[in-house]
Amino acid sequence: MLRAGIVAVSLGILGGLAGVWMGITLFASDQDDAPSLHAIVHHELHLSPEQDALIEELEAAFAIRRSALEARMADARQAMGEALLEDQALSDQVSTHAQAIHTAMGELQVETLSHILAMRAVLTDDQRASFDARLADAFDAGQ
Repeated sequence: MLRAGIVAVSLGILGGLAGVWMGITLFASDQDDAPSLHAIVHHELHLSPEQDALIEELEAAFAIRRSALEARMADARQAMGEALLEDQALSDQVSTHAQAIHTAMGELQVETLSHILAMRAVLTDDQRASFDARLADAFDAGQ
């Protein structure tokens, strides 16, 4: 009975982590028919060629960092699964790998927020006001 409980808790943790990862991954995708942040920046803000080039550079750098963090999450998730199957308990090894996933997710969230702020810094005052309004909607801020 205890073993079944541990497996259920572990699967619950894995499901929660998968849900958070999917939310992070899908942040830039179309949700509720709302345009992604990428679409807003590139199609609604009427960027100058200079702004467009700067934002493309920011996006390229962010893509590299995001890919590395996603790889760390995937590696830790695989290691956690292997440890869980081997130990069949919420062992120190399983907990360590779960913490590694959480750490990488937290770093990805901070990187994403830093990227958003870096793009915002490239915008004019009028563009920034529009960007901020859409960002507030995306984060359900000010409600």
